[in-house]
Amino acid sequence: MLSELNIQNIAVIESADLTFAPGFHVLSGETGAGKSIIVDALSAVLGERTSRELIRTGADSARVTATFTGLPSKVDDLLKEMDLEPTEQGELIVSRTIFAEGRNSCRIGGTPVTVTMLKKLGQSLISIHGQHDSQELLDPEAHYKFLDAMGNYGDLQETYRTHYEEFTGLYRRYKQLSTDEDALLRRIDFLKFEISEIEAAGIRVGEYDELMDRRTFFRNSEKVLKGLNRALEALSDGEETSGAVSLAFDALADLKVPAQHLEEAREAESQLTDAAYALQGVRDAVSDALFACQYDPAEQDRVEDRIAELNKLRSRFGPTEEEILTKLEEEKAELESIEVSDADRKELEEVLEQKKEVLLSDAEALSRARKETARVFEQKVKGELEFLNMPYVELGTSFERCKLNPTGADVIEFLISPNPGEALKPLSKIASGGELSRIMLAIQNVLSKGGNVGTMIFDEIDTGLSGSASERVARKLQEVSRDRQVLCITHSPQVAAYADAHSLIEKTVSEGKTYTKVTPLDREGRAREIARIIGGEQVTELQLQNASEMLDFAARND
Repeated sequence: MLSELNIQNIAVIESADLTFAPGFHVLSGETGAGKSIIVDALSAVLGERTSRELIRTGADSARVTATFTGLPSKVDDLLKEMDLEPTEQGELIVSRTIFAEGRNSCRIGGTPVTVTMLKKLGQSLISIHGQHDSQELLDPEAHYKFLDAMGNYGDLQETYRTHYEEFTGLYRRYKQLSTDEDALLRRIDFLKFEISEIEAAGIRVGEYDELMDRRTFFRNSEKVLKGLNRALEALSDGEETSGAVSLAFDALADLKVPAQHLEEAREAESQLTDAAYALQGVRDAVSDALFACQYDPAEQDRVEDRIAELNKLRSRFGPTEEEILTKLEEEKAELESIEVSDADRKELEEVLEQKKEVLLSDAEALSRARKETARVFEQKVKGELEFLNMPYVELGTSFERCKLNPTGADVIEFLISPNPGEALKPLSKIASGGELSRIMLAIQNVLSKGGNVGTMIFDEIDTGLSGSASERVARKLQEVSRDRQVLCITHSPQVAAYADAHSLIEKTVSEGKTYTKVTPLDREGRAREIARIIGGEQVTELQLQNASEMLDFAARND
C-alpha cells in the first residue's frame, strides 16, 4: 500500500507530505484547492505521461516521492525481471523529478530507471480511476478493454497480436512490391541518390556541435589572442619591466632574512612560495594556450563549408546526425525491400494467404473467449449495481464483426436498460452522469477482485450522485477497502463520513503566490469539513450536528 507521499513544486503545491494508513482514506476541499493535483502527482511518480507544465511557476523542477509498504512478493519478482534490487521487507521508495527543460529523472529504490520501467512497476502498485474512466464508458471503441482486463485469455491476445504484426508487416512489404513498375524504378533511383549523398558526406555524430564551437572561436579569435597575449605579458619579463612571476620570486628572496626571525614572515614566505610557483604554472599554461591558438584562415573556410554542407543535409533529413544516419539505414532497408524479385512477390502472396487463415482463426478464438467473459462480466457488474441502488438494471454486450485490427475482429459495445420494460440500448446514449459513476465503480470493483494491486484511487467517482446513491457508493468503497487501501477524492458528505481517515486540501495566497496544504483531520475537524460540504462556507450548529450524526451512523454500519 501507499504509506507516504512527498510532493515538491507540483502546480500550486510548493511542498506537501502526506501519510496514508490502511483502509479507506478521503481527501476533500474547495473546488480548485488542489485535490486533483494529488492524483496528477501520483500519476507522475507511477510513470504516466506528464508535462513540464505541471512544474510550479518559478521553479526549475518538480519532484514526487512515494513510499510503499507491505508489498507482495510479485513486486519483487517484477523488480528482478528489470534487474533491480528486491524490496527491503516489502518496503519500496520510488521517485520522479521533472525538469523545466523537459527531461526526467526516475528512481526505483534509489536506482536510476527509465519512465517505461517506472510505469511498468506503477501498474502493479496503484490503480487510479477518475472521471476519465467514466468517459471511456461512453466510447464503444474502449469497451473491449474492460472485458480483456477481466478475461483469463492473455495467451490468446498475445498470440493474436504476434500474428497480426507478422501479417501486417508482410502485407506492407507486399504492397511495396506490387507498386507500379515505373514508380518503383523512380523510387529506386531516388533512394540510391539520397543514400549516395549521405554516405559521401561521411556524417559523424557530434561533429556539428564541434564545428559550431570552432566557428565561435574563429569569430572571436582576435579577442582571444589579444587576451592571451596581454595575460602572458603581465606574467612574463619584458625588456624594461619584470612580470608577475619574476616579481613574486623577487619578493620571495626579500623575505628570506625576515623569515629567519619572525613567525609572521615565515608564514608569508610559505604562502608566497606556493603562489610564486602557481604563477609560474599559470604563465606556462597561458603560453601553451597561445601556442595552440593559432588562427588559420584556410581552416576557417573549411569549417564554414562543412557547416553549410551539414546544414543542407539537416534541412532534408533531420536536425541531428543521429536522425540523418537513421534516415540512411531506413532508405537502405527500403531499397533492399523494393529490389526483391517478382518471384519473391508471388511467394509472398502464398505466405500472406496462409498467415491470414491463421489470423482469422486466432480472431475467432479471441472473440469466443470475449463472449464467454462478457456473460460473467454482465452478471457480476449487475450484482454490484444492485447494491449501488440500481436494482432493476439489465446489462448486455453487443458483438459485431469488423475488419481485422490490432485488437481483434469485433466491435464491442455495452448495452443497458436501467428500468424494467425498457429495451437494451447503447450505454453511451441513455446513461446519466450519476449512473455512469456507479457503473464505473461496479466495473472497477469486479475487475479488482482477485487482483494484486494494493491501492485503488478514485478521483470524484461520486460526481452526479444523490444522497442515497452516494451512501451506497460510500459503503461499497468501504467494503473494497477491507481487502486493499482505497483513497478517494470527494465532494460527497456521505463518502467522507464512511472513511477511516480524512485529509483536508486547502489553498491559500501569500505575498502574491498560491499555496496548497494538506491537513489530517481529527473527529472534530471531520465533522466541520463534512458540514462545510453540506452547507457551504458558513457552517451552522445544525449542519455540524448533522455531520456528527453522519459520522456516528457510518461508524455503526462499519
